[in-house]
Amino acid sequence: MVEEVDPLNKSNTESIKPPVKKVAAKVSSKGASRRALQGELKKFDNLISKLDKSCKVALFSHPHPDPDSIGSMMGLAWFLEKNYEIEADCFFDGEVAHPQNNTMCNLLEPQLKPVFEEYKSSDYSLNILLDTVPSNAGVCDFDINFDVVIDHHRELPSVDYKGLVVHLKTGSCSAIIFYMMESLLKDGIWFEHDADEDKKVATALISGVITDTEYMMSEDTTEYEFEAFSKLFEYRNVNFLKQIVFYKRPKFWIDAKAKACSQATIDNEGYAVVGLGLIPDKQRDLLADMAEEMVSWASVETAIAFAVVGNDRIEGSVRSLDPSVSVSDFCKKLGGSYGTGGGKHGKGAYRYSLGGMSIDVDEDDDTINKTWELINQKETKRIIRQIKK
Repeated sequence: MVEEVDPLNKSNTESIKPPVKKVAAKVSSKGASRRALQGELKKFDNLISKLDKSCKVALFSHPHPDPDSIGSMMGLAWFLEKNYEIEADCFFDGEVAHPQNNTMCNLLEPQLKPVFEEYKSSDYSLNILLDTVPSNAGVCDFDINFDVVIDHHRELPSVDYKGLVVHLKTGSCSAIIFYMMESLLKDGIWFEHDADEDKKVATALISGVITDTEYMMSEDTTEYEFEAFSKLFEYRNVNFLKQIVFYKRPKFWIDAKAKACSQATIDNEGYAVVGLGLIPDKQRDLLADMAEEMVSWASVETAIAFAVVGNDRIEGSVRSLDPSVSVSDFCKKLGGSYGTGGGKHGKGAYRYSLGGMSIDVDEDDDTINKTWELINQKETKRIIRQIKK
């Protein structure tokens, strides 16, 4: 556990004057008025304005950051530097392994830093979490007290959380960050067509908006996404955006998905379940891609794709077109008492440890194959039982 520096305590830093009272403030209704959101942004502006320019801010999101979390962090880092002259570092935990996320990082250079290797609490005056809640934050083994949470998902921080919460039920966190920019940027500060960094940030925010809302066709898409897209569109890097949106799948994914298509269990109520075998940690995003493809199949409304990931745990991805299915609640049930699960409208994931059933890489192929067959049958039946409850 790492001792955290309280950025609002003068004994830790002389750069914040006077101390700021942390106030929990929440905007949780999808229909929340812009006036209500402006009130939350004013609290954010007051908090950041009290920082000395020598302060640094640490930005975090959930493990395995996706385009929306990457775009949100890039957008907020740009905003803090442009509007307040405050430097921010973006941190991540886990792997950036999804080919779309890798493409985004390679092209837009968000300068993501691994939490375990580079985060030191004493270097930062504020810790801000984006696109998730503290209980799901990607912070490795650090115990971080977040000063601000900016999120769009249904789940809110626990009642014990005492920091500032800017929460709006939109389709993406990137749209909230854009609205913060539009509301709080000082006169004369905006994106420039010939500024390379501005174009990368605009492209990152657009990528977050369109990928998290299924090209702005998902049910949770709001006017905030449309405004962000339309006003950032002229500043995008056309080639970069095209490569991010239409990313190329690796051959491993194509082969695994082709095999899984013939093995999926599909019932007459529109549920499809498939096990993808043993996959490396770096290929775990195959699960989401498989589930998304499955809900495009005829008669399939809800898809569950699972696998043994890293030899020691079950991970699964859920996608649903059925408005009567609460994917978040369903994933929590699949995670069970010893695992985790959650999601938002139509999308979710779960995981739990295999414990003594973990697969030893030194075992012979026959034993590994038979172990997977047993796990596959057991997990498929368990999922079906949860469906029928």
